[in-house]
Amino acid sequence: MECRHLLSRIFVANPEKRITIAEIKKHPWFLKNLPIEFMEGEEASLQTNDSDNPSQSTEEVLAIIQEARKPAEGPKVGGHFVGSSMDLDDIDADIDDIETSGDFVCAL
Repeated sequence: MECRHLLSRIFVANPEKRITIAEIKKHPWFLKNLPIEFMEGEEASLQTNDSDNPSQSTEEVLAIIQEARKPAEGPKVGGHFVGSSMDLDDIDADIDDIETSGDFVCAL
């Protein structure tokens, strides 16, 4: 119902009677589930300083830290890890083994 009320105030032909941006930002439906970082004024400062109700639990923060400490898989070039023991000459040798004559070739 609040949504319909807001929309009915937005879609008014006469700009003199239409709701303003400032009024929209104060409307209950607009404020419902609005992230704190988008809030303005006193409401935002009151909610951001609420240390009794943190946005993340201690367990969530510790899990994020543990995940960040895990080593990531290194970048790959051509299917081989960069900086791995695979020598670039080995890659060239693989390319030399490719048959390009157009003749049918199979291993016996």
